[in-house]
Amino acid sequence: MSSSKPVNETDADRGVNGSGTGGEAQPEEPYPFHIHCDICKKAGRCLDITVEPDYILVTNFWNERENIVPTIRRVGRQTKKPKVWLFIDDGSTDGSGDVVRQHMDSIPGTEVWLESMPAKEEGDLDTIGRAYQKVVPRLRDEIDSLGIKYFAVMDVDTEPCPNYFARMLSLMEEHTDVGAAAGTPLGEEGKRHTDLPMGGGKVVRWSIVRQIDRYWDPAPDTLLNIKALAAGYKVRTWPVPMRLIRRTSGFSRGGAYRVGRLNYYVGRPFWGVFWRAVWRAATRQHGTHMLRGYFHESWKGTWRCTDPDVREYYSIRNDPISGLIDVLRQGRKRI
Repeated sequence: MSSSKPVNETDADRGVNGSGTGGEAQPEEPYPFHIHCDICKKAGRCLDITVEPDYILVTNFWNERENIVPTIRRVGRQTKKPKVWLFIDDGSTDGSGDVVRQHMDSIPGTEVWLESMPAKEEGDLDTIGRAYQKVVPRLRDEIDSLGIKYFAVMDVDTEPCPNYFARMLSLMEEHTDVGAAAGTPLGEEGKRHTDLPMGGGKVVRWSIVRQIDRYWDPAPDTLLNIKALAAGYKVRTWPVPMRLIRRTSGFSRGGAYRVGRLNYYVGRPFWGVFWRAVWRAATRQHGTHMLRGYFHESWKGTWRCTDPDVREYYSIRNDPISGLIDVLRQGRKRI
């Protein structure tokens, strides 16, 4: 973990608590999350929750200088703050790490760790897992020594409601059969109909994370779900609100193309990819770009995940579309 003498403060860095902009024209006004929360709506405000277990919060970033201070403000408003906040600087070249160092003491009671990767000229969503691989396993013993029970992930483009982590930890304590969970992003309420939690507010039992010896290359969001399921736990999405500052990339052409590449990487059977692409095309979510990404990565044939839990999760047995087609094909052979 790096700890260095605070750098000279600039106008862009001043004032986590409102004495400056932190890269914004004005400090953020707290978002009225209570109007979206079934529990807090009747009270007309966000209700405080007390919960005992401690958690480590992990934020990975690349060239996010303008967003570091607003992110610190959002966590500072949490009623349950992390015991440790681990920042992983994935090779920033804009001084983002210096802003983190400047504000390491901004949240009382929270210890801030900063791990820095070698500088790189472009960010890459498909290598974020490599940064986790270099950092998290190495810190296992230190995290264990702090008695931390949960591992949480929050991106700089995520704003959780003030009680987000308190409520998530409370629900995890109540539902001991759940290994990984996340809240619901506002504007993407369709995610409430699935139990697969998204990454920008995910909470995972540390006992699951500490067993991961090898991370896959992309951001570890889905990998954490798979490891929880492989350990015999359920995964859940709960109606605890959060707000995404930036729209998720999977809805863009480039995002769909990347989804196709990732489908090849994890070993999803072709028919499962094909019918998902058809559905995306029918719903105007760039299905053809998804197929192009899949075929491009398949043609290269060099980027492939070998983790047995991942391969099992995306196998035909666990893919209802591919499984149905395989059954029909076997039936035709018998006729």
